[in-house]
Amino acid sequence: MNKITQFFSLVLLTVIAIAGFLYFGGQQDIEGLKKSVAPTASLYPEAKSISEKLNFINDQSESLNLSEISQDKWVLMYFGYTSCPDVCPIDLSKINLSFEMMENKDKLQVVFISVDPARDIGVLDQFAGAFNSSFLGLTAHSHELETISKSLGVYHQVVEAQKLAQSDHSIDENHDNDSQRNQEADSHEHYNVDHTTSFLLFNPDLKLTALLTSPHEPKPMAEALDK
Repeated sequence: MNKITQFFSLVLLTVIAIAGFLYFGGQQDIEGLKKSVAPTASLYPEAKSISEKLNFINDQSESLNLSEISQDKWVLMYFGYTSCPDVCPIDLSKINLSFEMMENKDKLQVVFISVDPARDIGVLDQFAGAFNSSFLGLTAHSHELETISKSLGVYHQVVEAQKLAQSDHSIDENHDNDSQRNQEADSHEHYNVDHTTSFLLFNPDLKLTALLTSPHEPKPMAEALDK
């Protein structure tokens, strides 16, 4: 009986030891994996030349091309919109932290490109400048924006706001038609835009060199941009 007890005790200890090894070894593997996928620049094998001429506009609807934006600096470009409720402000706040950590920040121009020109022309500089006074805020005319998006592989899509239901009990059947039209018009002013959240990095030769993908963490991004 004692031999049987000893045997099962040995088996139990062996199982516990193996489980512990797998757990702690697994934890180390997970930590290693986390480090290996930490946000750094995903470099293209070769810097990509952009065949199409990219034309942007500022708050005054003045045209600027990529060369005028760059002025021999590296350009870090982010696509979003000023009414974005969460992602854009968070990402721009993080890139500002990265920018301030950089040793070579004088060689980098950060540019916010709005994918919502209808609402954003006139507030671009104010929005971008709120994160850092050196950040530029630009957009493009709708047809140009489509060309830019296709050239750079940037996604953006308006998420239509739900229209007011005619059966809404808050609207009196005898309510003035003009008031209802105003409410419907207001609903079209409030919509979200799904969009790419990667930062695009161009070298001074205006070639697309790298992407900084989510999750965006300030220190790793600063280190990647300083290289």
